[in-house]
Amino acid sequence: MTNPMQPDLKILACDTERRSPGVVLLTVGRSTRAIRKTSEFEAVIAITQDGKIAWQREFDFCLMDVRRSRQDTILIMGTGGIACEIDHEGNMLHKWYCRGLHDSAPDGVLVDTLKFHHSICELEDGTLCSLSLEQKPLAEPDELADYVMLDTIFIWNRDGSVVKEMSLADVCDIERYSHDSHPIYYQNQGWPRTKDWSHGNCVIQDPKDKGFLMSFRHQDSVTKVTEDGQLQWIMGIDRGYRPQFQDKLLKMEWERPFYHQHDISFTQNGDVMIFDNGTRGAFPPDPIVAPEEQESFALCFDVDEEAMTAKETWRYGGHGVLPFSLYVSGVCEMPNGNKFIACSGLKHDKEGKVAFIPPQGVGAIELIEVTPEGERVFHARIEAPEDPIEKGWNGFRPEYVAPDLADRLAGPWLRDDS
Repeated sequence: MTNPMQPDLKILACDTERRSPGVVLLTVGRSTRAIRKTSEFEAVIAITQDGKIAWQREFDFCLMDVRRSRQDTILIMGTGGIACEIDHEGNMLHKWYCRGLHDSAPDGVLVDTLKFHHSICELEDGTLCSLSLEQKPLAEPDELADYVMLDTIFIWNRDGSVVKEMSLADVCDIERYSHDSHPIYYQNQGWPRTKDWSHGNCVIQDPKDKGFLMSFRHQDSVTKVTEDGQLQWIMGIDRGYRPQFQDKLLKMEWERPFYHQHDISFTQNGDVMIFDNGTRGAFPPDPIVAPEEQESFALCFDVDEEAMTAKETWRYGGHGVLPFSLYVSGVCEMPNGNKFIACSGLKHDKEGKVAFIPPQGVGAIELIEVTPEGERVFHARIEAPEDPIEKGWNGFRPEYVAPDLADRLAGPWLRDDS
C-alpha cells in the first residue's frame, strides 16, 4: 500500500523522445526545512523519462541533497546534522551523525564536527565532502547578535574519521553582509544571537586542480579555494568587498547579477552552472527590490582563471518562463545537453502571493526540462494547495542517473501506484 502522503507528479508536458534517457533523483518532503526539524513525509524519488515516479525510498529525517557516489551508491544529506549512504536496493550502508548536535549514533557513527549541512559529494580519493560550521564571537556585537556563523569545508572517511576541516574565516571577507544576515535562521537551528554570514549551500571539487567551489547564498557569490584552502577567485556582484579581496574578484560579463543562488555544477564543456534564485534582487546598500520584481534563472558561465573573467554563456528563466523559487532549488545537465531544473522552493500564502523568509507559505515544486535552445520538453508540478501554512511540498536539487544504473534501482522501495 502506498503512503497517502507521497507526492503526486502532475504532468503538464512531456516530450519523451526529446528527453534524455535515464532518471532524475530528487529529495522531497512535507515540511519547510528552514524552520522545521520534523516532517510527515520525506523521501528520495526517481522520475523516469516518460514522467513517472518509478520508485521512492522514505526516510525518518528531513532531507536536502542527494547524489550518486563514485561507488554507484546514493549519498543523502539531511537537515539535522545527519547524512547517509544507501545502495540501489535501498539498504542503509552508512549513517553519520554530527557530534555537535548528537550525543550518540545508535544506527551509525558520530563524526567530530559541529554540523555538516546542505551538500554532500564524494571526492576522487573516495573521501566524503560537505560544508560544516564554526561559530565565532563578533568583534563588535550588536543589539541582535553576539556571534557569527561561518562555513567550513569538511572532509571525512566512511568510518567517521575526520580527514580535515578548513576554516574560511581567513580567506573570505567576513565583514561583508547581505540583506539576510540577521540571526533568524540560526536561532531556528538552535544557535541564538548568531548572524548568518555566508549560508553556504553547495560545495564541489574542480576535477582540473582539486580546488573547491562553494555557493555562498548570503554573499551572492560562488567562491573557489585551492585544495589547501587558499582563495583563488570570487564570482558574483563586486559590491562591498574590502581592498584585500579586490584582486580575487572575477570580471563579470553577464546580463544581470545573480542573488541567493544554489547548486553549483560543471557542464560537459566545463562551464560553471548554477540556479539563480534571485531572492532579494539586490546587495546592500541597494534596497531589496519589490517582490514582483524578484525572478529566478538557470545560468552557465565560462570561467577563465588566467584572465580572471566569467562570461555568461546560457540563461533560462525570468517571469513567464520560470516561477520565482525563493530558496533551495537546482539544475543539472543531461547527457544530451538538456537541462533539468527543479524550482523546489515555491512558497505562496493562501491568497497566492509569494511568501518570503522565513518561508511561511505553502510549498510546491515545479520541474522543467529544456533543450540547449530553451525549448521545454518536460513540465510537472508537485503540490498540495490544501495544506496549511509552513507545509506543502519542498525539495532541493536534481541529480541525473544514467539508464544502466537506473535499471538497478529496485527492491523494497519500488513504488507501485497500481
